[in-house]
Amino acid sequence: MKTDHPHKKILFTDLDDTLLDDDKNVAPEDVDTIKEMLGKGHRFVIATGRPIYSAKKVAKKLGLYRDGIYIAASNGGVIYDCSQEKTIHADTLDIDLVDAMFKAAMAENMHVHTYTDEYVVSMRQTKALEIYSRKISMPYKILDKIPEDLPAPPPKLVIMSIEEGSRKILEDFENRHAESVKGRAVSVFSNDFLLEYLPAGVSKGRAVVGLCDMLGIPVADSVAVGDEANDIPMIDAAGVGAVMKNGTDEAKSHAGYVTGRTNNECGVSEVIRKFILDG
Repeated sequence: MKTDHPHKKILFTDLDDTLLDDDKNVAPEDVDTIKEMLGKGHRFVIATGRPIYSAKKVAKKLGLYRDGIYIAASNGGVIYDCSQEKTIHADTLDIDLVDAMFKAAMAENMHVHTYTDEYVVSMRQTKALEIYSRKISMPYKILDKIPEDLPAPPPKLVIMSIEEGSRKILEDFENRHAESVKGRAVSVFSNDFLLEYLPAGVSKGRAVVGLCDMLGIPVADSVAVGDEANDIPMIDAAGVGAVMKNGTDEAKSHAGYVTGRTNNECGVSEVIRKFILDG
């Protein structure tokens, strides 16, 4: 018996500087293209470093709470099924490691935060916290004690710098603490201001392989598009790894395809048309 959609594909897209424009909006063209691919039976995954709270807000705003849509939040550590409105997989950091990293960062007067289901949480009110919370549209809360006041082990932890030369400052911190997190967590940059610590083994690449396996879609039929260092694992893992025109040189060095359009010019639609609708 012939089916309408015999060959399913799956798209994994980053949010910031990829699907989202510089004003943190998604263009109507991108929304229409995503809905067209869904209508043809393909699958769509928001794969973001953002926590699930923030990613869900974007999906709801776009009307993307329906069958065939998933979210891989916290750089792949949390997998959420939008049609069932439930988390289907979650990795968390060891509480002792959260304690040690908070102490290390605060001893160096660096901003550090983590998450509950509803808040970005930290122990100090900082400019960095305000900027981050506003950027991802997630409220923050100051706790007296972390990890003691956390309701559950968190999916990730972030060290943030908004100083001049932030990447070098964060890389220095990362290098000095690499041995203490070895085997327990992995570190990745989602941009020059954010150093993230994830549970060991977590990456957007693992999310690509895991979701493809769960949905019965060959990895060869997956397409991933991003712009930054934390997107590289999924760019490498997917059947087609695309990087935005506005992406970093590091990310582009892993790309099978670089878009001719930026995140402000519907580059994601370009990828969907080329590799899913017409591919």
